[in-house]
Amino acid sequence: MEVDERKNRKSALKEEKKKKKLEKKVLKKEKKAEKKEKAKQKVYSIKLVILLLIVSILLLGLTIFIFIKYNDEKNRNTDLKIELKKENKEYSDKKASLDELKAEEDDLVNIDKKIEEAKEEVYKLTIDLEQAIINGKTEYKIAYITFDDGPYYLTHSVIDVLKQKRVKATFFTIGLNKDVCFDNGYADCSIMYKKIVDNGHTIANHTYSHLIFNGLYSSTYSFITSVEQQENMIKERTGVKTNIVRFPGGSATAGSLRNSIIAELRNRGYGWVDWTAQDGDGGNLTDTTTAWNNLASTVNDSIEVILFHDYNNITYRILPDVIDWLEGRNYIILPLTYDSVKINK
Repeated sequence: MEVDERKNRKSALKEEKKKKKLEKKVLKKEKKAEKKEKAKQKVYSIKLVILLLIVSILLLGLTIFIFIKYNDEKNRNTDLKIELKKENKEYSDKKASLDELKAEEDDLVNIDKKIEEAKEEVYKLTIDLEQAIINGKTEYKIAYITFDDGPYYLTHSVIDVLKQKRVKATFFTIGLNKDVCFDNGYADCSIMYKKIVDNGHTIANHTYSHLIFNGLYSSTYSFITSVEQQENMIKERTGVKTNIVRFPGGSATAGSLRNSIIAELRNRGYGWVDWTAQDGDGGNLTDTTTAWNNLASTVNDSIEVILFHDYNNITYRILPDVIDWLEGRNYIILPLTYDSVKINK
């Protein structure tokens, strides 16, 4: 009995040992599984952190990309605004320039009319002054400066002097061989007729050909034909109808035809004029001293018609001083008008 009990106790102890061993094994297995689970959780956490880090980097990159694009777009918009503002300013400037050009164009359209109106006013005052001089009611005198045989290339410079001195003159023009300037074979002289008119001077008729010794004075008809030819050319190039003629060489050169030519001129509404003073530049003038002596000895009247030629460099050189000299002697320098007492009608 005691043996059985001992056996049973031993068996129970053994069973207990076995149970504890099993429990220990299970516990070890559970610990191992728990450790494995923890390791797994740790790997998962690391992966999650890495994933979050990647997502954060991607989000940061996307944010930077969006920020850069936003700034680029903002800068582009700023540039566009600046460009638009610049274009608006350019448009405004161009519109202002266009308006200004339009106003200038309107002025140019009316320039001929304005010039004619100004001339008519000057001519009216000229006639009033002539009458005052003739009647002894003024100490002023008149000098009509005239230039024959042009235009020439030198005419540009002559007009410049007149402009600087603020005086107007009269140009008795011809037309034969005047498309090219005689004194400058590379220059166009056909433009000079309009320039004379546009600068407020009187343009007058010196016949088309000026061929004194080659047919001009062969008959009244040949002379009048040359006058009409020049009249048509001037009208075509300037829009002005001339009504003042100067005989090439002076009216005395017409000889026995003088009276019949004058009658025909009168019938056609022309007046004519010679001259009362000159510096001799149509002849063999060699120096300014002689030119001055010639001019000073012939300027004596209260209303003078002075003969110059706009091809002569000596006349051109003394012209500024001549104007000053005349004005210093109370002469008012004016362009000829058909109604002047100096025009024979």
